[in-house]
Amino acid sequence: MILVGVGIVVLGYVHSRRSSGKDTKSFEDEGLPTTAQPEIRTPPKLVPYFPPELLNKYEPLKFLGEGGFAKVFKVRRKSDGKIIALKVSRLDEKAKRFFLKEVKAWRLLDHPNIVKLYNAFDEPLPHLEIEFVDGIQLNGEVIRDLGKYPKPVEEEKALQFIRGIAEGLKHAHSKQVFHRDLKPQNVLITSDLTPKITDWGLAKVGAVSTTATTTKGLTLLYAAPEQLDDETYGHTDARTDIYQLGLIFYELLTGKLPYQGTSPAVVMAKVINPAVKPKPPSHFNIALAKYDGIFEKLLAKEKEQRYQSVEEFLHDLELMKKLDAERNKLAEEIEKTKTTMNMTTDSKELKKLMRQLVEQLSRNALLHAQLNDKAGLINALEDLKAFSKAHREELEGAIGQFELMMRESVPISKSTLDELKVLLHKVQREVEG
Repeated sequence: MILVGVGIVVLGYVHSRRSSGKDTKSFEDEGLPTTAQPEIRTPPKLVPYFPPELLNKYEPLKFLGEGGFAKVFKVRRKSDGKIIALKVSRLDEKAKRFFLKEVKAWRLLDHPNIVKLYNAFDEPLPHLEIEFVDGIQLNGEVIRDLGKYPKPVEEEKALQFIRGIAEGLKHAHSKQVFHRDLKPQNVLITSDLTPKITDWGLAKVGAVSTTATTTKGLTLLYAAPEQLDDETYGHTDARTDIYQLGLIFYELLTGKLPYQGTSPAVVMAKVINPAVKPKPPSHFNIALAKYDGIFEKLLAKEKEQRYQSVEEFLHDLELMKKLDAERNKLAEEIEKTKTTMNMTTDSKELKKLMRQLVEQLSRNALLHAQLNDKAGLINALEDLKAFSKAHREELEGAIGQFELMMRESVPISKSTLDELKVLLHKVQREVEG
């Protein structure tokens, strides 16, 4: 009985010491057997705006942003633990009926430059499971899309971005899928700067939804003429995406949009006005003159004057690179020939060098024409005037024609190029004779 009493006293003493919060050893410290303690689980991290209706399917990790009619979250899918991005929409009934139908085409797309759509659901509220794109760290900030990427960018990087976006478009167009809302905010970027186009089909959903708000003005800044005035410019198609690709490329190179205004409405008026032409990239940086002709086609107001396919644009981009390298090499040859001519006193040698120079200047003029670089072409024709008497007036007429085309932003057509070849050939024959 005494032992039992002692035991009770001891246990009571231990309990009182624990309850008092004073420093005591646990049973584990004493090496005494204990019962298993229940595991204390950390409550799930609170993520703002995450809808409680979806907590049974996803563990929210981070709120990524909002645009138009949807909020985007980084989540862990509970069924398999995969990290994905979740785009959750609050749509009215009319747009909700539209939702699954419009995003259906997105699931057909499988390309490194297109954000992958895994699943689409309309209940308990419309949401999309899409590929999570990590973005890049820049100046201590995570940048996940081209909209937030600092501009203008270095030329080679701009080309890297635009080729990737164009390749993604080419894949989509091959399946007759058009985006119609291509803008920097809809181009996500990975940690290695791979661009990925997102939000396929959502432009139409936003158009019929009365809840879409925040991106309407922004979308207007990147709208093609036919999206603003279909009576004048017709309906949207693949060439609408090509126009918007041009806007992104222009902004990457120059840091500006081709049409400026104090409000989206002012910009819209300029976009649909056939008399208002965008400034060529060379206006901001003369080193970008080689792109002037490409932008005349990319940003043509009438679809028929644009590139008719993404492949055609990519071909011209590669051709421009090749011709530009050839032109730079030729410029060195021309300077070398001019220097040699200045040092030569032998009349026969001088005549030979003059024929060589005219041939080089003619090739140079043709390369500028093929690049649609009218400023460079005019300079080359001015140089040629000094070597021709019989065709001087024709050269002056051609210079006047190209000056007008430059003012009006009219691209050099194949027929104009053929006429130029004939004129240059006549000048060369005159000098040879």
